[in-house]
Amino acid sequence: MRLKFEMCKADPEYGGYESKFTDGKGRSSTSWWAKPQMSIDHAGPEYLRNRYNNVRTERHDQFIKKRYKEEMIRLRGDI
Repeated sequence: MRLKFEMCKADPEYGGYESKFTDGKGRSSTSWWAKPQMSIDHAGPEYLRNRYNNVRTERHDQFIKKRYKEEMIRLRGDI
């Protein structure tokens, strides 16, 4: 299985964004972002491990940071 990261706008009642990370073994975890920044490149490895319980490696960390930026560009274009 391949790594997967998706983001979408959360329920309008709550606002923000929801994201889901699926690791190579098919395990998924989700996170909610109230007011996300355009990039999380500055965040240390513990930041994503606290948000997603299945982030285990540097590869996971780098994958999420790359996909996060791509998703934010896509989603902010919808505003």
